[in-house]
Amino acid sequence: MSAFTQSAPQGSSDPVLQINDLHVHYETADGAVRAVSGVSLTLNAGERLALVGESGCGKTTLALAIMRLLRPPARIAQGEVWLAGRDLLTLSDEEMRLARLADVSLVTQAAMNALNPVMRIEDQIIDGLVDHGYQWSKAEFREHVRSLLEHVGLDASVARMYPHELSGGMKQRVAMATATALEPKLIIADEPTSALDVVVQRQVMATLGRLQKETGAAVILVGHDMGLVAQFADWVGVMYAGKLVELAPVQQMVEAPMHPYSKLLLQSVPGLDEKRERLTGIPGMPPRLINLPPGCLFAPRCPAVMAHCWQVEPPLDATGSGRRVACHLFSENRPHTSMLEVDA
Repeated sequence: MSAFTQSAPQGSSDPVLQINDLHVHYETADGAVRAVSGVSLTLNAGERLALVGESGCGKTTLALAIMRLLRPPARIAQGEVWLAGRDLLTLSDEEMRLARLADVSLVTQAAMNALNPVMRIEDQIIDGLVDHGYQWSKAEFREHVRSLLEHVGLDASVARMYPHELSGGMKQRVAMATATALEPKLIIADEPTSALDVVVQRQVMATLGRLQKETGAAVILVGHDMGLVAQFADWVGVMYAGKLVELAPVQQMVEAPMHPYSKLLLQSVPGLDEKRERLTGIPGMPPRLINLPPGCLFAPRCPAVMAHCWQVEPPLDATGSGRRVACHLFSENRPHTSMLEVDA
């Protein structure tokens, strides 16, 4: 029995995920924290999208909203999340439970927290299969588990081990084997390499990429490491203060970012081709996401801010080749003067 029996062509034009005007709020005594504000995007079969941005920009909240794993005080205030023809936000709790793992799965940042410490690895994977209605014999279940583990580069003997017997990289591979057990249409990986050393990071990302090709799934990668993003993703979405401010093919994003925030993010990453005595960070702090001011939320930190920016929020407009950017510098109706120019 093969772990992967049906493989969709990579890069298919069929839309797998479509998010429309998604808003997620965290209710507090001071008001609603707008963690995700008006995010819209489409992801096709076989595509890889990376979401990047500073901590607190809404990346993980967006991922958990897709999975409907948010807990109070978080709530989805409005929007739609269409996955393979169904709006996940309209499903009952039972329907959504069955959609997880079968249609959409999550590889978490801390694999140890996602694994039950008192269950063997094979029992945890089999538990998910049984929960989704599989009624195979014990031998068939074990064969399938061993096939899944082998596909992520683990020996079949790992099936009988407990999580504490595995290294960090092995735990993350088990998490990926579990996430692909039912060949979901969408895999969400939330910083899957953050606790791993550099060598293991590359191995884990290579494994995730191979699994994605074999299953034809779309992938959303949440991360901070622009090096890994550049090697893995097809598209990059930059988030700031809960909003998507730029969406572009990865090569265009790396070589010619358009939004000032995207450019500053890339400039803050050390490179091998230049010697810097000090790394340059982004000045200032992200805004408090309660009672947000008008205009562009990046204006107080932006080196190219214009008077227009303080009053009018820029829409996420198309600029060609599917690329979108939310910045008055690239708006058709932008003013012709700015206080400062963005460094080349």
